[in-house]
Order: sequence, then structure tokens, then C-alpha cells
Amino acid sequence: MATVKSPGTGIEYRTAQPERFRQIARTPAVQRFEVRDRVLKSSIEPEDYRELVLLDEFLAHHVCQDAIRNVQCMLLWTEWVRLFQRTTHRFPRVILENELRAIITGMMAVDIANDTTRGPVYCGLRFVP
Repeated sequence: MATVKSPGTGIEYRTAQPERFRQIARTPAVQRFEVRDRVLKSSIEPEDYRELVLLDEFLAHHVCQDAIRNVQCMLLWTEWVRLFQRTTHRFPRVILENELRAIITGMMAVDIANDTTRGPVYCGLRFVP
């Protein structure tokens, strides 16, 4: 019986490879985050790439489009920070509050309205716990 070695178990995958992360920075999944000017530069650090992957998972699992509901901007921001700190035990460095707003409004094509009681809200989004 032959054993199959997975592609991510070799010693070359355990060490930092800057050229590999530059290739990852050009993939379509990462290019989706290039909504505004600050998110990605010419090269990307491994920790920053992990932050982008976690944000993609957060948006996929916890944010849904809903025509009749609105969600507070601060609620999504605090939930993003909570999830990130639970996973990495540190505060986000790349995706701060303004970057998160730019990514959400750009990727999901929603506007930010000012609700008199709740403050700024994303129109047409719903938070799924």
C-alpha cells in the first residue's frame, strides 16, 4: 500500500518563504480585498495573509444580505475583533475599522446610513451569530 504525502507537510512549507507570499498576494481570493488603497501593498506578510483569510471566513459565515434588515457598523466591527482575538490572541493590524467599512461597502455593495437611535448602520445586511 502506497502512502500519499500531503503537499503541506514538508520542511519547505514550515519556513517563511517571501516569494510564495508574493504569489499568494496576486491570487483572486486576495485581490478581492483590494477595495481601497491600504489593504495590500507590493508584498504581504504571512500574519497579514492570515488576517485576510480570517476576514473572508468571518464575512462568509456571519454576514448575510437581507433586504429588510440593517446591522450596526460597530456591531460588525466588535464581532470581527472578537473573532480575530479569539483565533490569534492579538488585535488586527491590517483590517481596522475604516478598512472593514471599505471592504464591506465595496464587496457587498451596501451603503452606510445614519440611524438616529443606533448610529451608523449597513443597509441591507444582517449579522448571523
